[in-house]
Amino acid sequence: MAVASNYLLDTGPLSILCSFPLNASPYIYAILQYTKITLADSVIIEAGRGKIWRIVSPLFKTGEIESTTTPKEPEILDLSYGNDLGLGERSTIKSAMQMGLTAIIDDRDAFVVANRFAVHPIGFQDWMVMLSREVNLPTKMAIEIVRSSANQFPKMFLAHILKLLSE
Repeated sequence: MAVASNYLLDTGPLSILCSFPLNASPYIYAILQYTKITLADSVIIEAGRGKIWRIVSPLFKTGEIESTTTPKEPEILDLSYGNDLGLGERSTIKSAMQMGLTAIIDDRDAFVVANRFAVHPIGFQDWMVMLSREVNLPTKMAIEIVRSSANQFPKMFLAHILKLLSE
């Protein structure tokens, strides 16, 4: 199967992919069969050396996940938003600007700020719908991932996302 587009993940979406098991295996392994994932270096740092690192570290070594060095520009992102957005969020926005990749961001403030910088991110649940429609991520798998991570998102989102996945 051909692997589709490359997406830049913030720490929150990465955490979801590494934390919820699909047949006792983190979702990230299944998702990588359908798409490429890139992480900004600061997302890797922010994720720490715990469970997430144990899962993604081998994926870097095999080239299944790529990393990128965060550009310094635009500095205004750090100066104006440094107190309110995490380093991973700011790095994801900067890297998306430089690389032209779609960013997967769930933090509400980071989502708004990304749009202010002409980065048009999508949320994790919407990404599952996109992968289901565009690269044939099995709908059953997308629904399982969405359902198991539903407590991470406002309850009002679930019915709509499930409806989109059933269309």
